[in-house]
Amino acid sequence: MSAATRDRLIFALAIASGIAGWAWAGGKEAWDHAEYWSLVLPLTSLLLFAFGTFGSRGAWRWPALVFGAQLATMLAFSLTRGDGPGNLAPLGAVLFAILGGVGLVPTYLGVALRRIRQRRTQARFAAAARRVDFDTRER
Repeated sequence: MSAATRDRLIFALAIASGIAGWAWAGGKEAWDHAEYWSLVLPLTSLLLFAFGTFGSRGAWRWPALVFGAQLATMLAFSLTRGDGPGNLAPLGAVLFAILGGVGLVPTYLGVALRRIRQRRTQARFAAAARRVDFDTRER
């Protein structure tokens, strides 16, 4: 799978996980449920770690997509209920921005793990190439 295809898949998964993370509350505000803080956000952090590990570049966009999708879902649910966005919607947007900033931590931990694995792979490849070069010089 190419890096571009993998990024497109992660892009779709990030949006889907953001929508699912908010929609599970049944149209009510998810952050009013204790499970949002104790279940949904830790699972989202694990997903962000995986996105950072398997994504190719632009890791900052994964938390932005997840929490942006949650914000859009919150606004869509409030509009379908007929409530309108409400006067606390800007505060919700600020909270999602903060959660997105916190979501950068597991994402970049995943990026760090990916880079460590890439360096080890490159080192093994270089060592094997040196071994082959050494063996061919001795003959």
